[in-house]
Amino acid sequence: MELQLFIYKNIALHFYYSKDSVEGEVINNKNIFVYFPGLPQMIDEDFFVNKVDKNTAFFSVYYMGSWLSGGSFTYKNCRKTVELAVEFIKNKQGIKTFDNKQIKWDYNNLYVMGYSFSGNPVVSAKITKNDVKSVILFAPLLFLHKKEVLESMKDKKAIDNFYGFNSFYLEFLRRGYKFAFRGIEKKSWDKYFSGKASKSIVKINKDYPDIIIFHGKSDEKINYASSLFFQKEKRPETKIFLKDEAGHNLEKLFDINQINKLISLL
Repeated sequence: MELQLFIYKNIALHFYYSKDSVEGEVINNKNIFVYFPGLPQMIDEDFFVNKVDKNTAFFSVYYMGSWLSGGSFTYKNCRKTVELAVEFIKNKQGIKTFDNKQIKWDYNNLYVMGYSFSGNPVVSAKITKNDVKSVILFAPLLFLHKKEVLESMKDKKAIDNFYGFNSFYLEFLRRGYKFAFRGIEKKSWDKYFSGKASKSIVKINKDYPDIIIFHGKSDEKINYASSLFFQKEKRPETKIFLKDEAGHNLEKLFDINQINKLISLL
């Protein structure tokens, strides 16, 4: 497996691909997946080793204002990160940070992938079917406006616990990752995570790509009911696959063979 790093308009992207996909001076893949992580997004190349092959490559993206990317870590910039990453990959070329030389790639299909926290930024991003064939989400955080949730789900205690954990987790990021997530402004993020911000409401453009969701039935951090709520209230055509023995664990949710079989039927 090969790895390259790119910087594009303040965002950093790692590109994982196989030597076998290199033809001449171009990396040719049937499918490219662009992956947006959860928080604190500590994902390393070992995760991609058994998923990359001649036909499959991955871009892994760092949100603006986090880790290798520049700027400030705000919700708006997280959504913008998704849009910029798709824009960059569509260019099919970039300058490697390693040697400052240009590299080119090509593909038949581009897919967006997101895990956990990335759910809202991904589905709210302005991306279209013309650019992205499908969006694949794993245990996504998809509904954040508390008023919407209370109208659909009557278990107030479970909802309060959910938003309470979100607020706690935000403070954990501020304490433990203050150098990795720059510009976490407590007031705006607290409103977002507590479900009080109007921008937390998911708004999907009409030409948004098809959505596939994998969610664990034993997920204690983000209950799978949130994905069912999203399907019912926001996007009825969403395909949802619930996994019996999977919690909030990306490794157990992410089966590249299952994904390849599924997207081959679309």
